[in-house]
Amino acid sequence: MPLIVLAALAVILPLLLVPRGTRKHWEVAVAIWGAAGLLLLCGGVVFAVVYAAEGVGVGPAFGQAPLATGWFFVQLSGTAAVAWLPVLFLVWLGLAQRVEKRKGPDKAREGRK
Repeated sequence: MPLIVLAALAVILPLLLVPRGTRKHWEVAVAIWGAAGLLLLCGGVVFAVVYAAEGVGVGPAFGQAPLATGWFFVQLSGTAAVAWLPVLFLVWLGLAQRVEKRKGPDKAREGRK
C-alpha cells in the first residue's frame, strides 16, 4: 500500500509543481527535483504511519530521538525510491515532451517572419 501511495504522488506532485504552459525545461527540472524531495519526505511520513499502525512506538521514538527517528524513516523512504523513481522519470519525460510540443509552434511562427 505505501508504494502505491508514493507512486501516485510521483505522478501528481510534478503535475502540481510544474507551471502551466511553461516553455522552459529548467522549470520542469526544478519541479521534478522538488517533487523528488517532497516524495522522500512524504515517504517517511507514510512509513511512520505504517509502523505506528503496526503497533511500533513511533510517537515515543520521536519524543526520545526526533532526528534519528526521522532519519530512519527518510532512509526507509529512500529504499522505496526503487518503486517511485522510475514513475517520476516517466512523468519527467512526458512533461518534457509537452514543453517541446509548445515550443514547436513558437519556432514555426518565428521562422515565418
